[in-house]
Order: sequence, then structure tokens, then C-alpha cells
Amino acid sequence: MTRVPRLLSVALTLAVGLLTTWLHAAGRDVTFFAIGDPQINIPRWGVAGTEQTIALMNSLPGQEGPFGDAVAEPRGVLIAGDLVDAVSNPANWELYKQFFDPNGVARLRFPAFEGAGNHDLDTKQAVGTFTYVQQELIARNRTRPANLKLDPHGYHYSWDWDDVHFVCLNVFPGSVPRAVYDREAPWNDPKGALAFLTNDLTAQVGKSGRPVVVFWHYGVRGWGLEKWWLPADLDALAGALKPFNIALIVHGHEHRYEHYTWNGMDVVMAPSTQFDPDPVAGTTQSRPKGFVVGRLTDRELQIGYRTPDGWGDRWRKPLGKKTTVSERQ
Repeated sequence: MTRVPRLLSVALTLAVGLLTTWLHAAGRDVTFFAIGDPQINIPRWGVAGTEQTIALMNSLPGQEGPFGDAVAEPRGVLIAGDLVDAVSNPANWELYKQFFDPNGVARLRFPAFEGAGNHDLDTKQAVGTFTYVQQELIARNRTRPANLKLDPHGYHYSWDWDDVHFVCLNVFPGSVPRAVYDREAPWNDPKGALAFLTNDLTAQVGKSGRPVVVFWHYGVRGWGLEKWWLPADLDALAGALKPFNIALIVHGHEHRYEHYTWNGMDVVMAPSTQFDPDPVAGTTQSRPKGFVVGRLTDRELQIGYRTPDGWGDRWRKPLGKKTTVSERQ
């Protein structure tokens, strides 16, 4: 008489397990890491700190996250520009590639989703040309483990993780080259990044309301704005982003972590990978700095700043529901 109830109990347990698995698979749960400015310069300051930051990233999954849950394996690592310090020394780029790879087959064991920064450019390059670093980024874009949407050059790109739309805009989302420190700088060329952003969001996100994460190199306030691009660029950018659900903006350039808001949108300044040697302080070797850990669930965006000493700043905010393919119109 007890066999049937036991069978029902087992069947119910299996059904609940399958339902839980299905709901988890159907829900949004995207973890990613973010850094800025590896800025590899072998003879000038070495890479000891960067190597230790990479080791910390590799070991973090499974450990306690900023809000108690275990950190999941990241889908990838966003790298917000200045991959090398000087394109004049090709050895810097060769070492960078040993550290970071689009498919996670390097020192960092996760896929790297990279964008160029001002140090990846050449002050002698003409408008419309690409440095060898930019050219190799274009080639790497063809191998990334995601269904990328590319600009005509293959330089700017976007992709989806679950229903979250990510967009890489390299140096800055502008329309024309901008002066640097009040000097003409035709090399400081956004390569049509703003037009790509506008067209991409319209085509790929539309009126769906699904979350969007965008990243590039220059900041939108302070030093990044005052010396590298103009308020007019930001006005155009704000207009391009306004119709969409921008969950997060990520940038680098200033080598430190900070969380702030701009035009009502949350912005994270991704830190550089290391503290460089400081002769004044008597340090002769670089030290690890840290990285950003982001997670987007059905309910919220979670951000934590992970340092070698543990969790620093952490914050969270509500997000909208997961959208289906039919809603992405």
C-alpha cells in the first residue's frame, strides 16, 4: 500500500526538479567581469600586478559574491581600452595576447571582450586608418564566442547574453575626431561609433525594453571629458541612449574604480589591473588592483568591486523582466 505514494513522491520530486531547472534556464542570469587599462608596458613598469589580478579573476567563481551568493563563471570579461601603453613596441601587444584571448585560452581563462583606447592608437595615424592593434582587434572579433553584430569595418560590435544587449564602442561614442589637450588630433577618431550605437540599438533592441550594457574607454565627466572629447558629443550620446533601458555604462581611462550617475544612468569606471611601481613611495614592482563583478538577474543588477583584500564598493538596483524574442521589436 505504500508503494504508490512513494512513486508519486519520487515523481513529484523529479517534476519539481525539472521545473526548477527549466525556470532557471529560462530566466536571466548573466555574470561578467570588467577591467580597464591593462596598458602593457614591459620595460616601463612590468606586469606583476596584472598577472596577480588575472589570477584573482580566475579563482573567484565559486567564492562568496558581494551579496552572499556564490560568484558564477563569468560569460566574459569586458576590457575598456588601453590594452597596451605604447604601440611603438610590438612586444607589449604580443604579451597582452598571452594574457587575454577572445576564447579564454590565455592566462585569463575567460573570453575577453575588448575595445581600443587612446594608447592603442598612434598619434601619427591619419583619419580612416587603423593601427596594427586595431586591425588585430578586428580579426579577433571574428573569433569571439558570441553572435556578434559588427560595424562595416568589423571594429565596433554588439552581442546578447540571455536577453541583455552588450555594445562595445572602443575609444568613445562620437562622430568626428576630437582635439586632445586643445591640440588637433586626427588620430583621436571614434570611427563612426555613435552612428553604430544608434543603428544597433534601433535594430537589435527596438522597443523591447530589455537591458543594455554599453562600454568604451573615455569617461563622461572629469578628466575623460575635459581633455579628450566635448560636451556636444555627450549631448548627442545622451539623445541616442535616452529611448532605451540602459542598465549600465562601463568605461576606463582613469585607472581607478568609481560608481556615479550621468543623465540618470549608472556608470562604472573600471579600474586598471595594477598599481604601477612608484619610485617616490619606494615600490619597485607593480601590485594587483582589482576588477568589477557584474550580475544581471530577472530582478536586478548587482555590482561589486573586488580587490585583493576582498569586496570594496557594492551596490544593486532593480531591473525589468526578461523579454522574449517576440518582444524584441
